[in-house]
Amino acid sequence: MNLVPKPLPPGSRWLPIAEWLALTGLLIAFAGGSFWPGWRVLNSDFPNHYLAAKLYHQGIPLDRVYEWTWFQRENNHLGVRDGLVGFAPNPPMSILPLVPFAILPPLAAKRAWLVLNLVLLVFSLWALRQVTSLNWRRLCIIPLLCVLPLHIEFLYARPYLLILALICGAYYAFRSDRQRTCGVMLGIAAAMKLFPALFAILFIWKRNWRALIGWAVSAATIAIASLLMFGVEVHRVFLSQVLSQASRGDWLGPYVLAQNSFITLWSHLFLVEPELNPVPSFNSPTLYAVAQATTVTVLVFSFLLSIKADRTPDRTALHWAALVPLLLLLSTTTGADHPCLLIFTGIVGFDALLTTGSKRNALILLLLYAVACARVPYRISTWFPVYRLTAMTMLYAFLLYASRKDRRLRFEWRWLAAGVISVAILTAHNLRIVRDREEDFGRRLPSPSSGHRAANPVPVAGGVAFTEMQRTGYEAVLFQDGDLHSMPLSDDVLSVAGAQTSPLLYSELAGRQSFIVRLALDRLGSAPEAVSEGQELVLSPDAKWLAFIREERGSSTAWLSATDSKDPPRMILPGTYHPLELSITSQGDVVAAVGNVSDPHLVLVRLGTREVTALAGFPHPARYPSVSPDGRRVAFSRLDRGSWHVVVRELSTGTEQQLTHGWCNSISPAWQDAQILLYASDCGRGVGLSAIVRRVLP
Repeated sequence: MNLVPKPLPPGSRWLPIAEWLALTGLLIAFAGGSFWPGWRVLNSDFPNHYLAAKLYHQGIPLDRVYEWTWFQRENNHLGVRDGLVGFAPNPPMSILPLVPFAILPPLAAKRAWLVLNLVLLVFSLWALRQVTSLNWRRLCIIPLLCVLPLHIEFLYARPYLLILALICGAYYAFRSDRQRTCGVMLGIAAAMKLFPALFAILFIWKRNWRALIGWAVSAATIAIASLLMFGVEVHRVFLSQVLSQASRGDWLGPYVLAQNSFITLWSHLFLVEPELNPVPSFNSPTLYAVAQATTVTVLVFSFLLSIKADRTPDRTALHWAALVPLLLLLSTTTGADHPCLLIFTGIVGFDALLTTGSKRNALILLLLYAVACARVPYRISTWFPVYRLTAMTMLYAFLLYASRKDRRLRFEWRWLAAGVISVAILTAHNLRIVRDREEDFGRRLPSPSSGHRAANPVPVAGGVAFTEMQRTGYEAVLFQDGDLHSMPLSDDVLSVAGAQTSPLLYSELAGRQSFIVRLALDRLGSAPEAVSEGQELVLSPDAKWLAFIREERGSSTAWLSATDSKDPPRMILPGTYHPLELSITSQGDVVAAVGNVSDPHLVLVRLGTREVTALAGFPHPARYPSVSPDGRRVAFSRLDRGSWHVVVRELSTGTEQQLTHGWCNSISPAWQDAQILLYASDCGRGVGLSAIVRRVLP
């Protein structure tokens, strides 16, 4: 027997050295360019989840956590961070991991979360080490090739490494034949972030009932824990108002191709929006609906066909590896950090292809993975903004090809029929979503080009005032004689009040407390005058009455004061009513939206008697009331199938006219005069990221 060892192939002895050098360079780049900058600075996105957890610790109900200005106000009151915050569209369950960290100061909590992220990353690699043939050196190199997602994840302390750890742990349990444990871990991931719920497709298709049961039980357990901790109301709001709109795909930057989703791509190509996407390639909601329906059908059906029969370990590994990019491609928005989940795909897919002897395919997969996660120069991203979406799609397609390449594709009429039916159903659904989205585009007021959200429109002498979300905070903006003017006010301006008969603008300045100030519009350079402590203010049409809300530890009360009197404000609604918004007549009577956030209703408070009566005949949920200057009509927003619509109701006859109909939100109506109504609409812009509409009524 020849015991002389075979010589190593040429160059193989240098491969470990090259890998060690690559690993060292990648580690240095990660530590200096991602981990350390994230360690030093408190920035978004971590404060969003931290603030929600902090509110829970403070005993403040989370019912209004999805409202932009309310959440910003609570951030300013607690002093969590300077700058913008926002929690939508995350489910309430995503707050749970941050609850233990909320006992720490914000920056200390972020640092603790970063340390946990490192532990989660190490756990992910350990779990995959148990079920792959890769050594630790390669196991460490592949995650560090996920350059941009890891950079964003550690710079902003986001939650996707937790999801990655749950997916890796689930795969380890699956390979160890612990199917219930596999399902449990993926159920937890699905409760924290909704898109991992699509792993249920794999379990159902493979008839893996043990995993499916574990998935359902763990997801239900997390949901019950969230209900017990955060209350039923915030979950009702999420289910009725947030989840129902999640399929729209226009949360943040609905036309920005860097969002790396197909729904964003088709919106950019086929849907017009006056400011965000004024010149699409071809303005056609029908083409948008068909393109999106076809994309979803092709992505899902190609996966189902690829996993139909082959159950060998290597093919199963490739199916798991392909499922992660499928989840990302089906997501309505794929942020720059979401592809850190591709670390699982890169390791499992690379190992499976090496095991089958397909070194060439393994290198191709690794290249596509690195491109999908790369940091590219600004010029390239500008010239080819969908490069990441393209790379992710190619990675997904290549995994499906690699998992099926030894089997011949067979044409089957039943799959074609199922695909056609799927496209037809999804197209009809998409057409319903985009129907009536353009009904108010021609009535919108201009807004600052750098603004994200115009809201709370009110009439003022000679113009219209509203709040504007800018990159660094909220400010008051005056639209007068066709020009926009920013008001010289400090702190975030979260609500404003005015009247056509008054030269004064009342504003809420939200710092550690919310204070009401008034500013003379004809003397914009003068200092504002402090009026009272309060928020969510409103002025009567004759400018004689000011109503507002005060909130303490989540309990709100409504107050009324005369603008020409130095008498202190008086309470008109105690905390038991839970007032949300107010409107006031020239006689001093107040119409208020009160009750639970998921199902509020309108009441009338008489000035003289302070008697509180429900407005009979008004359907609810109803919010944002506004009484016309002549006192004959009330405009308000009514919730219908997950969207808020502006409705005008005649008080004497009960006759109603619904002004808006799109699958979007129109809120905060205000009367400029007896025939002109102002309101904020987010149609085509992103949920809650509204523009101001001025509409003349018949």
